[in-house]
Amino acid sequence: MNEAPVVDLYDTLPEEFRRTAGALGRAHWRQAHAGVPRLADSWCPTRPLMLGEAAYARVGAVALRAAALVLEACRRRARTAGDLLDALGMSRKEFPLLDPDEPLTERLLTSLRADVMVERGVPKVVELNIDGAVGGAIEADLIAGQFMELYSALGAAEQTSQAVALRPPPSALDALFTELTSFLGLTEGSCLAVPVFREDGLDSLADPEDFIAFLAPLAERGKAHGISIVGHPLDRLTLDDQRRLHAGEHIVHGVFRLFLPVEQPGAGLDALAGALRAGTAEMYTPEATSPVSDKRVLAWIWEDLPGLDPADQDFVRRHIPETTIVRAEALSGDRTFLVLKPGDGYGGAGVTLGRSVTEEEWRELILYAAERGDHILQRVVDTDQVTFEFAHAETGEIRSAAVPCVLGPLVYGREPSGLYVRHSSPNSGVLINTHQGAASNGVLVLESPVDQR
Repeated sequence: MNEAPVVDLYDTLPEEFRRTAGALGRAHWRQAHAGVPRLADSWCPTRPLMLGEAAYARVGAVALRAAALVLEACRRRARTAGDLLDALGMSRKEFPLLDPDEPLTERLLTSLRADVMVERGVPKVVELNIDGAVGGAIEADLIAGQFMELYSALGAAEQTSQAVALRPPPSALDALFTELTSFLGLTEGSCLAVPVFREDGLDSLADPEDFIAFLAPLAERGKAHGISIVGHPLDRLTLDDQRRLHAGEHIVHGVFRLFLPVEQPGAGLDALAGALRAGTAEMYTPEATSPVSDKRVLAWIWEDLPGLDPADQDFVRRHIPETTIVRAEALSGDRTFLVLKPGDGYGGAGVTLGRSVTEEEWRELILYAAERGDHILQRVVDTDQVTFEFAHAETGEIRSAAVPCVLGPLVYGREPSGLYVRHSSPNSGVLINTHQGAASNGVLVLESPVDQR
C-alpha cells in the first residue's frame, strides 16, 4: 500500500500564494462556509486542509481496507444480520427496521466513512461508520468547492511566480447519488423520499423546513437524472391500501435513511416498516449496516490478529489502534493512554479520555462498562496538529490555533470520493465533535509538489 505521509502542505506552498490565500480566507470565510450547518457560537477555519495526491489516495485506501477487515471479522462470527446481533448481545428491539435474515455480504459496504486520525503522518482508523446515514458528504463538497471557487475567481493560484495546482476531491454527493440510485434500482420517474426529523444538536437543522433546505444539493442531483427527491417529515409518512409508502402526494419508491430508527418511533416509522416488509419500497441503507459499524468489531479484529495473513496483521498494527472489549482487568491499564467508547455510540456520546478524569472516576466508568460488556478501550492516537486561522461566526474575530484533525474519507460503492474534515477550534471541547464546537472543513488536493528553491 502507498506509504505517502499524510501531512498538511499549506506551509510548503510559495509565500506569495499563502499571503494571497490567507487574505482571501480572512475576508471571505463566510462565502467559503455558506450552507454548512454549525453552532451559533462557533469558529470557521479560513482555509481548507491541503493534501498531496498520494496522501489523499492513501487515506481512502486505508479506509477501504479497514472496512473489508471489519466485514470479515463479522462473517467469522455470523452469517446474517440477526446472527450478528446475537453475537454482539444486542436486542432486536433496538433495530425495528432490520431484516434478521439479511446476509452479511459486501453489499453492506455500499456507504461508509472512516474516522481517521493521523500520527506522525500515518493514518489510524479509530472508528468505521458503515451506513447510508454517515454525515459529511454535503459539507465536504460545499467547503472544498467554495474555497476552490474563492481562490480561482480571485486569482490566488495565479498570483505566484509558480502556479499552485489545486483541485477539490471527486464529489462525494455525486458518488453517493450514483451508488444510492444503483443500490435502490431507481430510474427516471422514481421518487426518493428523505425522511427528515429534528436534529437538536445543530440549531440550523432543528426546524424540518431548514433540514429540507439543507438537502437541496442532493435534490439537484436527482433533478438532473429525472428522479424526484422529496424531503418529508418522517412522522407524516403513510401507507395506502396497496402497502405503498406515501410522502404527502408522492408515492415513494426508495427511502434515503438519515436517522436511527429506534430513536424515531411513531406512525411514520410504522408506515416505513410496512412498506419494507411488503417490498413496495427499499431503504438506503438497510438497517443491517448499523451493527456492522459497532466499535466492538474493531476489537474482534485485534482478537483475530494471530489468524490473519501477515500483510493484514501488519495493516492492523499500523492503521488500527489497539482495541479491546472492556473487562474488569482493564483497570490495570494506564488510563492516560486510553479512550473509553460505547460500542454503538455516535456523536461523541459516552466517550471518555482516560487523561480527562480522575483515577476514581475512571475506575467507576470501567467497572460499569465491564458489567455491560458493550464498550471498548482503544489506545489514544497521539494526533499530529495542524495550524489554522479561525473566524468567529458571530463577531468575525480572527484567531490562530494548532489543532488535531479527524479525516473522514467518504467511500461509496467501494470507491473513495470526497473527504470530510473535522478539527478542534478555539472554543471546542475535549472531543473532536461538531456538537461540542469542533469545526467542519474540507480538503483541496495539491496535484504536484511545488518547487520552492
